[in-house]
Amino acid sequence: MDVSPTRIMHLLQMQCALGEDSPAGEEYAKRAMEAQTPWLCAGCMACTTRCPQGVDIAGTMDVLRQEGLRRGTTSSARRVKDIQALHRTFLAKALKRGRIHEVGLVMGYKMRTGHLLADAHLAPKMWWKGKLHLLGGRKVDTARVKEAIQTLKQARRSSTGGRASRGTGIGEKGGS
Repeated sequence: MDVSPTRIMHLLQMQCALGEDSPAGEEYAKRAMEAQTPWLCAGCMACTTRCPQGVDIAGTMDVLRQEGLRRGTTSSARRVKDIQALHRTFLAKALKRGRIHEVGLVMGYKMRTGHLLADAHLAPKMWWKGKLHLLGGRKVDTARVKEAIQTLKQARRSSTGGRASRGTGIGEKGGS
């Protein structure tokens, strides 16, 4: 990680102290969103459960990822771009089928990143052990999830005064 989670939390505290709409406060938030740390966080919750102050650090990292995507302010490191590709592919597949099919997820990820044959040597062994299923399970109804996302987007538009904001890639044609 390029910036420790503690430092990320301090950057966000400075943003709040200086005012979220002030240029100086916005600079602190931008530094937090441009760090690799939110994208490298596995979301294991170890830091959150061990925090003596009871701060939800893992949840904060999740919010930073989503807000960074929304604002178009994220790290430009190659491994972060790969993680973002996996993130967007996962969301697109989940919205399309209602569940994740591993082969489709890997294919989508490989197409987005260009790492087409990087792990190809693992496929035969996985197939032999029964870990690789070429056919996905049945598609489930995703209407309720899509409806909830539309409600959230409308709420965001109304809270921003109708201003257009950059999307997260969730349920959007350009992001999936």
